[in-house]
Amino acid sequence: MAQGVYTEQEIIGGCLKGKRKFQELLYREFYSFGMSVSLRYAPSREDALEIVNDSFFKVFAKLDHYQVDRPFKTWFRRILVNTALDYYRSNKRFRIFLDAAPEEVEPGLEPVMEQALKAEEILRLFEGLPEVYRVIFNLYEVEGFNHEEIAGMLDISPGTSRSHLSRAKKMLRKLYVERILDQRNEAV
Repeated sequence: MAQGVYTEQEIIGGCLKGKRKFQELLYREFYSFGMSVSLRYAPSREDALEIVNDSFFKVFAKLDHYQVDRPFKTWFRRILVNTALDYYRSNKRFRIFLDAAPEEVEPGLEPVMEQALKAEEILRLFEGLPEVYRVIFNLYEVEGFNHEEIAGMLDISPGTSRSHLSRAKKMLRKLYVERILDQRNEAV
């Protein structure tokens, strides 16, 4: 049960009636989930928080469109991703991207995933990616969009999406070696 007293559907019903108590309960119940999704897209924790809050405003404004026979988390995830993309598009004109190819990973340094990465380590790796790489990686690898769909969302060509995804993967490998493996080896 959500918050120990009310079910998820009771909370949503209270929100539909405009009751602040239930809006607060919904926010508390799904805040962590919202941050976990937003942190993958946002350049900073503050930006992720802004995406989460904007998403909740959209949820409360459009909750009457939610189909109760479907999982709320799935619907909310879609709102989070779309809000993150809106945030990216509205702020990209203020950011300068260098489209230079990242340094190549030496062939002998291909990382082997010997241990499971901790959530903090994964987030640290994503923080090292340029924003456009992080957004495309998440849309393709995590959300399952194809390059044509991503191109339409970001107003780029499908080839650019493929190129950025390839570069993101190379950078993640390099960052993994530099930030995770080297740190673990130093600790030994």
